[in-house]
Amino acid sequence: MHQLTLFLAFTIVAIAAVASAWPCGALAQDSTPAIPANQVVWQHVGRIYLDPHTGSAVYAGYLTHLNGITGSLFDGAPSEATAYLTFSTDVLSITPIASNGDVALSLVSAGTFNVYYNPHPGGDWGAPSTFSSGQLIATFVRGESLFPQLGPIGFHNLSETLGSSRHFDFHGQLIDFKRMTPNGITFAQFFSSTPIVTEIQKYPVSFAAAGTTTAVGGAPADPER
Repeated sequence: MHQLTLFLAFTIVAIAAVASAWPCGALAQDSTPAIPANQVVWQHVGRIYLDPHTGSAVYAGYLTHLNGITGSLFDGAPSEATAYLTFSTDVLSITPIASNGDVALSLVSAGTFNVYYNPHPGGDWGAPSTFSSGQLIATFVRGESLFPQLGPIGFHNLSETLGSSRHFDFHGQLIDFKRMTPNGITFAQFFSSTPIVTEIQKYPVSFAAAGTTTAVGGAPADPER
């Protein structure tokens, strides 16, 4: 009887130890860690599609790298056509204002910036809607911002808050921008002033761009948001 009691006690302790350790192990494996302030969150390539008569535009493209993911973000050779993670803004407006010397200036309207995951990539520069055809995984919210241009290069820098996010599984790794960038992101991106003629009736010209985002610091965001 004494040996049976010891055996049962040992079994209960072992089960309790395994049960208490299991959730912690699963969380460490699945959760996405927060990115420290001012570290790069992602790098991206894009194009701004513009109607020069109205100032209406859409900025769309794809991510080339994402902090915390060591594997490739492409299904094959890197390009817009093979990118798993893409983005697109809402329809924005670009309003020219008085230049400052040889620096041309425009205001970019407030709005949203959406990030998508598409397990079957198919981005096409000739069809900007293809960059928003996947699963919506994050929406960032921007205020009005200044877009300066000097000679052949335009530079756009602004911060955006995280409006919403949805976790997704990327090759066995759980990704969630609410954990990675709870306080939002800051953009630093360059645009060419050389127009690319398109066959898109709504946006007859586009402009090539590339840039990065960094994490915004501050107190942790509300986890229930």
